[in-house]
Amino acid sequence: MKCANCGTEFQDGKLFCPVCGEEVQWVPEYNTVETIIRQRELQEKALKEKKKKEEQLQREKQRQEMARKKKKRKKILFSCFVSAAAAFCAIAWFAIYQTQYNSFDIQMAQAESEFSNKDYKHAMKYLERALELQPNNAEANILQAKIYLVNGEEEKALATLLAAIETSPDSVSAYGELLRLYEKQENYPAIKELMDSCIYSNIKERYAPYICSLPVVSLDGGVYEKKQTIHFTAMENGTRIYYTLDGTIPDENSTLYNENLGISLDEEGDYILKYIAYNAKGIPSDIGTESYTIAFKEPNAPRITPASGQYEYARTIQVFVPSECTAYYAFDETVTTNSTKYTGPVQMPSGEHIFSAVLVDENGKVSSPASATYVLYE
Repeated sequence: MKCANCGTEFQDGKLFCPVCGEEVQWVPEYNTVETIIRQRELQEKALKEKKKKEEQLQREKQRQEMARKKKKRKKILFSCFVSAAAAFCAIAWFAIYQTQYNSFDIQMAQAESEFSNKDYKHAMKYLERALELQPNNAEANILQAKIYLVNGEEEKALATLLAAIETSPDSVSAYGELLRLYEKQENYPAIKELMDSCIYSNIKERYAPYICSLPVVSLDGGVYEKKQTIHFTAMENGTRIYYTLDGTIPDENSTLYNENLGISLDEEGDYILKYIAYNAKGIPSDIGTESYTIAFKEPNAPRITPASGQYEYARTIQVFVPSECTAYYAFDETVTTNSTKYTGPVQMPSGEHIFSAVLVDENGKVSSPASATYVLYE
């Protein structure tokens, strides 16, 4: 069946056209002029609508084609943008890399970070670049020495630290690392030499335990007539002192000073005292020197009583002997230490006699003789 309004064909039994909704006429109409005109109008309308749909379809195809081209252009632009961004990033990264590669601070920071993470291989890599930028930087040389020590390369560490101190003689850290290395190696003379050469008071104060001061001797050099005992003062705890008395250079094989006994000069002669101290770390001091001459003074001649003279009755002869001396006497001959030892008053003999006596002190020094002449007539 065919719709009289829009010409759409459809199955019988429909009450309304499924396209235009016009009521279906079940009674056939006669083809009047109006009918024919109406049909033509409907046909033209249908053709217009068809053309309109075709135009819409064409416009949709054109729109889709334009959208496809636009999308393609977007893809191309995006690809160009990505490429440009990648190129920019590459350039930027290269610029950053060059900046970091040529920055001492950045290379040093990377080295310290790797060192703290115990990645010594990469730490050394960054450090070598830092040293290329600043070869004489003490901080970098110290870190390099630490890495050498971790790797057991003590000789390289030693050379690096010595170079660091040479170029940066005021570096407290460089002194500290080198002193600890010397101490580990028990190279105490090198520690002394290093601290002797240091001219900076703050470094010497900071590392005072690595300096051994020379102790103060209690007796100045000179000539003395009596025995002398020498002591040392201003000794730090743990300090040991070694000495010689013959002028030879002292060391740890020399005589060890005993502060309770001191150093006794109890014989006549010349002494050249040389002494050296070692502090608790085993670091030596300078060598001190004092010269002494011990020349004991002989005792005074003894005093004898009674005085020389003539006597009518016997008297006792007495010799006054100091506590540190011994007396010897003789009649009518030269008195010596082989003569009779005086132990108490001596009876005056009859006749004319010369009594002589000498004193011998604890040092064996003999006094001049004293004498008295007695004449006894009984």
